[in-house]
Amino acid sequence: MNILGIDYWTKYIWLAKKDTKHDVIIPVWYIQNDGWTMFELSNIIEQYNIKKIVIWWPTKQKDMQEKIDRFIKELQIIYPDMDIVKVDEDYTSVEANATTWNFKKKAWEEDTIAAMKILERYKD
Repeated sequence: MNILGIDYWTKYIWLAKKDTKHDVIIPVWYIQNDGWTMFELSNIIEQYNIKKIVIWWPTKQKDMQEKIDRFIKELQIIYPDMDIVKVDEDYTSVEANATTWNFKKKAWEEDTIAAMKILERYKD
């Protein structure tokens, strides 16, 4: 089964995919969070044959919780049978930073790794 990990932010949505058959997590990249978001996300869901979505859940950021809840509701309209799971995101960015500390890094690298860390935390 393929699981999509989502690190949701207001400008970009960072994605990673887990293949549970081979227990491998790979980065998918990111999409802009704009009027095309659901279209682009649908293409990714179909392309990778996604059966479950794991999305970060910030325990301390109430404003982001509301945005993520709205995002999940939109997803459920398009994919009513899709299993969507919230996972505690706290410190995945810190872990991602520690992973890339010795490389010349850009913000997108940390956020992509954070999406991968979200999938690592999720126990399917």
